[in-house]
Amino acid sequence: MLMNHGRHRLIGLALAAGLFGAALAQSPGADASRPPPPMMPPVPTMPPLRFFVPEAKLPVQIASVSVRAELAGSLARTELELVLRNPNERVLEGTLEFPLQDGQSVDGFALDIGGELRPAVPVEKARGQQVFEEITRRRVDPALLERTAGNVYRLRVYPLPAKGTRRVVLQLLQPLAADAQGRVQWQLPLDFGQAIGKLDLAVSARGLEMKALKLDPEFQDAASKPLDDGTLLSLSRQDSRPQRPFTLSWAAAPRQVISTGRHEERDYFYAELPVPEQRGPRLALRRLALVWDASGSGAQRDHDREFALLEALLLGSSQVDVQLVVSRDAAEPVRTFSVRGGDWRELRRHLEGLAYDGASNAAAWVAPAGQDLALLFSDGLANWGSPQLPRSPAPLQAVSAAQRADLSRLRQLAEVSGGTLVNLATLDAAEAAETLLRPGLRVVDVKAEGAELVELASQRPEGARLALAGRLTAAEAMVTLQLQDARGRKQVHTLSISGSRERRSDGPPPLAAQRWADLRIARLETQASLHRAEIKRLGQQFHRLTSGSSLIVLDNLVDYVRYEIMPPPSMRQSYEAALARQLGQRQQSRSMHLDRLARRYEERVSWWEREFPKDGKPVPKLAPAPPPVLNTPTTSMPAPAPIAASPAPSFIAPPPAPAPRAAPVAAAAPAMMAEVATRARVDGMPGSSASTATVASIQLQQWQPDAPHARRLREASAAQRYAIYMDERAGQVRSTAFFLDAAEVFFSKGQPELGLRVLSNLAEMELESRALLRVLAYRLQQAGQVNLALPILERVRELAPEEPQSWRDLGLAYAAAGQPQRAIELLWDCVSRPWDGRFADIDITALVELNALAARKPGLDVSMVDARLRRNLPLDVRAVLGWDADNTDIDLWVVDPNGDRTHYAAPLSYQGGKLSRDFTGGYGPEEFALRLAKPGRYEVRAQFFGHQQQILTPHTTLMLWLATGFGKPDQKDQQIVLRLSGRGDQVLVGTFEVK
Repeated sequence: MLMNHGRHRLIGLALAAGLFGAALAQSPGADASRPPPPMMPPVPTMPPLRFFVPEAKLPVQIASVSVRAELAGSLARTELELVLRNPNERVLEGTLEFPLQDGQSVDGFALDIGGELRPAVPVEKARGQQVFEEITRRRVDPALLERTAGNVYRLRVYPLPAKGTRRVVLQLLQPLAADAQGRVQWQLPLDFGQAIGKLDLAVSARGLEMKALKLDPEFQDAASKPLDDGTLLSLSRQDSRPQRPFTLSWAAAPRQVISTGRHEERDYFYAELPVPEQRGPRLALRRLALVWDASGSGAQRDHDREFALLEALLLGSSQVDVQLVVSRDAAEPVRTFSVRGGDWRELRRHLEGLAYDGASNAAAWVAPAGQDLALLFSDGLANWGSPQLPRSPAPLQAVSAAQRADLSRLRQLAEVSGGTLVNLATLDAAEAAETLLRPGLRVVDVKAEGAELVELASQRPEGARLALAGRLTAAEAMVTLQLQDARGRKQVHTLSISGSRERRSDGPPPLAAQRWADLRIARLETQASLHRAEIKRLGQQFHRLTSGSSLIVLDNLVDYVRYEIMPPPSMRQSYEAALARQLGQRQQSRSMHLDRLARRYEERVSWWEREFPKDGKPVPKLAPAPPPVLNTPTTSMPAPAPIAASPAPSFIAPPPAPAPRAAPVAAAAPAMMAEVATRARVDGMPGSSASTATVASIQLQQWQPDAPHARRLREASAAQRYAIYMDERAGQVRSTAFFLDAAEVFFSKGQPELGLRVLSNLAEMELESRALLRVLAYRLQQAGQVNLALPILERVRELAPEEPQSWRDLGLAYAAAGQPQRAIELLWDCVSRPWDGRFADIDITALVELNALAARKPGLDVSMVDARLRRNLPLDVRAVLGWDADNTDIDLWVVDPNGDRTHYAAPLSYQGGKLSRDFTGGYGPEEFALRLAKPGRYEVRAQFFGHQQQILTPHTTLMLWLATGFGKPDQKDQQIVLRLSGRGDQVLVGTFEVK
């Protein structure tokens, strides 16, 4: 289906059980007074692939689809080749988003470059993002495939040529499991939402004759051909739009399946073991605990299926006490419901009336103790608070009814506690209830001789089969599985495995090695922060897509060498020779960087030591007047009372005598918020005396959003405000501005808990947008929630370690959280590394802040800091501006009491106010620094100048930090987050008055 979605065009494609599939429909809520109609076993399907093409006036077309699938034993390999035609007059960037089913994994992808398909190669995830964006700025051909969260994947392709085509190939690996009736079914939905110019399909079913295959009637025109080891089915159509999926099914073989293979001098095995189903006695349900994930993404779950499961559980019970925990960014207090004679209408009405809002906090997924059965209804996409999984006091059964979900996380959370994962995409309500009320066998022990690192797909049989994989250490191996039923009775199953006869271990990993790597990575990623290094090694070694790695295609050898990414085999000999030359040239880069930095810091010191006049008017300057203020905030904070200050300290040594030389200044960014008033001595300056004190007070004008939804929220009563917010939310779910505006209103109206919930929606919007996460962290710090901001900024650093802002922001947050030593270490990382040229002077910025922190917190270890750089340069006033959009130019303006305007074209004022170098190609920051402030009124403004982004956003979010007494014991900081809406837009952020 082709839809107009704001400024985007969406092509509704369909990821199948093998690759593409149609979305599950959600029906309206049923009448709770009677049971819903029986639900047929669901067909495993996936939601549409979303193809985003910003600024596309005409929809991108599907010129052709070519599918090649091989069904062999218990595994399916599927390759889909898409040719996309761009009918527009301009070059576009396209982004494809798609989820995969439980067990599916990406086996590779390739991009058409110069008429030939170039295969992707693995790269560290953050590195891949950085490289893609740098190359896109140069208008060269890259493509990047990455996993965002859970089972959701994103493919970015540039360019889609004007009036031209682009060819992309995706490859998937999928286990084929039998259903409860003992049949295996493979589907390939072919309804792509529009006619396909040319459709070609070829499916090889290994080990199966045509008479054993059951084919969907719509595709009886498919040709069949016997193979030596199976059957080949083929289909070719023009201008086709099939309405039903291409479906094959066959009886599962009631025998063990064992596959072996060799990769990089090691042997691996993958096995499936038939296990007859043995259900225990039916649980007498009296006490039921429900943990209900009501975060924003919870609205996308299939609640009809969830309610059908609850109906099946409660209908046959005479009396059940239900304890409900509703979780979002935090858990709500437990609420109790009494169900008598299967009548659960009150509970259902309550669940149907829940507001799905806020982030998902895994720490809130804890059921009350002392229950007969505890269920978690969630998609598993945790994005708030600690990444560690909580420990459940009792077995927790995880229920999934979401198309976008982290099934590995849910399975691990359940199985560690002794529970199980119930996937409502593959079980109907009756089957799911039977699984929960009559638990079956569970693996309690695994022993191996001649094998190691054995990984289970699940601790419980699925489709009456157990899947496992491991690494062989001997030519012959034996794996023994001990299973236990609900009554404690045990049974033993044994697998005998012979090593692979294939001695070659080069080339792509064989199926056994791939399955072992997939199963091990899936388990490790549930605690990714503890296993990051091993996950990275496995992804690179087995060419797997992980939470910490991506697959990338680059245009030419120069780019592979420049970014030190191992290219496809055909380019490796040339790559290794060129890389050796490059590494030789890079050996001295870090020491050279520190030498250059020391010289630049000397210039900063020279400016700081220089005396500037404080009386009289400056010499008239020819400079552009600031644009008219288009969005001036309407309310201001009351002027704070003066606060006395101590004399400014020196960090390493007392400041030397002033020198008559000025030099350029560096840049800076945000910190914590507090009301500000500070005092500094002004000695020996014109118009002042040593006994005269200067008091500086800063008033940040409270930014007040003026959109209609914000006015409506401000005017509402406290009791009605959240209901009005939910009414507006339905039409604003993709708007960053809406959640920032609404959170601002809740905070300003004294409802901080709701303000945090509303703000946390930013973590749900784009699963791995570092710009969005930065905005969220800045606003949390402004709200005094630095402990919530820290894991978010840690995540930003993981996503973008090649951006110095990631290190600096995290260092400043640790300083605000009372961990100054960790802050020093992170700031030094930002200082000492050579960064891309577009981040000029951010090393100086971080060095200034490092020295200021060390001066205010004596006793910190600064031994790692070059001795030439250890000097604090305290300031009366400092203003720092950063923003959330890459490739965007925002300008900081300061107007002093003389009317002197300090800005990008006039960076040094008459009285010594200094503006850092203009930051035109990144996130900032820009800094205004003033050592000794002249009495009078100062204005701080921010102006949007322009951007060079491929994907445009309607607003740019600014973060402004103002500090007085910077680098002194009484340093005080204020931070504000605000928004500019377009080119030329300027906002008066605040004023500070010096008396």
